This record gives sequence, C-alpha cells and structure tokens, in this order.
Amino acid sequence: MEIRQIRRYTLTRYPIELISHKLIKREVNIQDTIIISGTPRGGTTWFMELLETLPKYKSIFEPLNKKWFSPVKKLNLPPRPYLEANAENDQLKKYLNLVFTGRIVSKAPRFSMNLRSIKKHIFATKILVKFIRANRPLPWIVNNFEIRATYFLLRHPCATIASQLETGTRGYFMPKFAPIPKEMVLKEAQQIPIIRNNEWLMKKLNTITTQEEILAAIWSIDNYVPLSYLSSHQNAWYTGVYEKLITDFDEEIKKVFGYIGEEVPEEVYERFKKPSTTTHDRSHLGTPKQLLKWKKKLSECQIKNMLKVVHWFGLDFYTEAPEPDYGSIKDWKS
Repeated sequence: MEIRQIRRYTLTRYPIELISHKLIKREVNIQDTIIISGTPRGGTTWFMELLETLPKYKSIFEPLNKKWFSPVKKLNLPPRPYLEANAENDQLKKYLNLVFTGRIVSKAPRFSMNLRSIKKHIFATKILVKFIRANRPLPWIVNNFEIRATYFLLRHPCATIASQLETGTRGYFMPKFAPIPKEMVLKEAQQIPIIRNNEWLMKKLNTITTQEEILAAIWSIDNYVPLSYLSSHQNAWYTGVYEKLITDFDEEIKKVFGYIGEEVPEEVYERFKKPSTTTHDRSHLGTPKQLLKWKKKLSECQIKNMLKVVHWFGLDFYTEAPEPDYGSIKDWKS
C-alpha cells in the first residue's frame, strides 16, 4: 500500500510542481515566506499542514534533502549543517533564496493530490517551507533572510526518539535502521563552538554508547543550538511546543496564527485530529493519550539513558512526565 501511494504521488505532484514552476509565472515575495524548523519525527509535518490552510500558501517539503532537491548536492552540506549566525556562505544563501521565493522544484514523495490541493498548489503565491535539518543553522537563516515568520517546534525527546527507532527516520542520508556511529555525533559536536568549548559536556558525550544515547545527543544538539541563540535573541522566532498543542489546541493554535496576525482558518480544526502524511502510529491522535505512547515503546533503561544525555545539555525541562515544564522552556538560558 505504501509503495503504491508513493508511486501515485510521483505521477501527480512532480508534474504539478513543474507546471507551477514553468508555466504559471508568479512573483513570490520572500517577505511572505514562512518557515518551520524542528527535529525528525518531531511533529513538523503536522504543524506544516495546519499552517498550510492559510490562503495562497503552498508548502516546500525538506529543501535540504539532497535526494529530492538536486541542487543541494552541489552545496556539499552534511546531513545536519551548522553555521554561526554571522557566517558567510554565498552558495547556501543563493540556494535558500530560490527556495524561499518558490523558484525550486521538489521531487519529495509526500502524498497524492486531490483537485483542490492541485489547484491551490498551482496558483499559490506564497511559500511555506518545512525543515528537519535546519535547527542548527536556524540563527544564520533568520539573520540572512527577511521573511514573514519562523516557527521552531519542540517535542519530547523520548517521544521523538521512540518514533525514530520505530520508523528508522533520523534525518541522516543512510539506510533506515542502520546504527548511527558515535563518531559522527562527536564530529558534529566539535564543529559547534558552544559545545566544543564545553570540556565537561564533550567528556560526557564521549561516554555515549547505545543508539538511544546517540539519538538523544543528536536531539539535544539540534535543540541546544537554536535555544541558546533564542536566550539572547528573544524575538528571533516563535517557539511552539508539540505537547501544548495537543493538550490545549484551541488556545495554542490562536497564538500560532496570531503570531503572524491571522485568524485561525476553520479548516485547521478539521485537520487537528487528522494524521499527517508521515504519521505511522495513528492511535489516540489528537488526544492527551497520544503523549503517553512512547512510555509503552521504550524500556525504563532507554528512557533513563535518553534523559541523562538531554540533561547534560541543561535541557531538563523534559523529564519522564509526558509534558515539559513550559515555564522553564520560556525562561531557559544556556
């Protein structure tokens, strides 16, 4: 079934992308562009589909995926690139300018399209871009592009990693379920000054051995970098928390759309309990029970190992509780 869905999508979405790109010439103002950034299996696709209800917007899905966007290969980027906020990178800047102005064609195998979504996609004049590989360069992105808004999405590390272990999706260009080498994570950490210069933290990272510890280190780096920047640049973007959206959707979604001065479209409420196109486990969708599923998928040892690593980074607003300490997220300082 899954293979047929991908084939159907390949036969429909890609030609629609080409028609929209080559035949329907429309100016896209980068100042209308919205981006969403988060971790693999962190709820970003669902969040994107909520925001995609905005009139005149179409989504661009994972433009740093070199399998779906051939120009990325020429950039010679690692799977999770890092750039300091004031760094120079003209090639990446030129490429993302194409993305943020809709001048790029995607081969991302997401879903088949109905007539309504085809029409909206062809005639869209505004762009919504979703990333799972942009957390680390997020400060650089917001420093280099004048876009409408940036949303940064957090989700419980245990829930995120449980889903990664179950689906094999980790945001790396390697076979699904293949173990990620510890050396890869240490090399990435060495490239980030705020981590590299923390001798105690680097010594701790050298002790990780299990896959859950390695994935917890990756989750922590992915979130530590943008949170550290946010602690001194409080208005850089909107920080959304997946758990809060689930438990208090009506209030939180008003804040999400209010951030860009928009009323909540009625279609959003229809989509709240609808699984995203990348959801595998569809039980308890849109209910607080959804936040407990990871407790059944992980052993006590795995949970302990993950949280131990996460807490090394000072990200202790997540514990064994299904929801984080929301106040601590808001007040967090690196």
